[in-house]
Amino acid sequence: MRIVLSDDRANAVQAATDVVEIRDRHGSLLGYVSPPPGEAEIAEAKRRLESDGPWHTTEQVMDHLKSLEQG
Repeated sequence: MRIVLSDDRANAVQAATDVVEIRDRHGSLLGYVSPPPGEAEIAEAKRRLESDGPWHTTEQVMDHLKSLEQG
């Protein structure tokens, strides 16, 4: 599906530096639009990918979070 924004709305979304909430005319939340990552964020992601870790699976992270709730 494709939704085309008016120029005014498109400019507002493009100018955003933070997450934009998309709502209908009644105020109901429809979703979010995030700005694309900047050069600094991309560089940091590349640096992290090249590191030796430690790396954890999603399951390991979830197990750890569950253990914190129980303790």
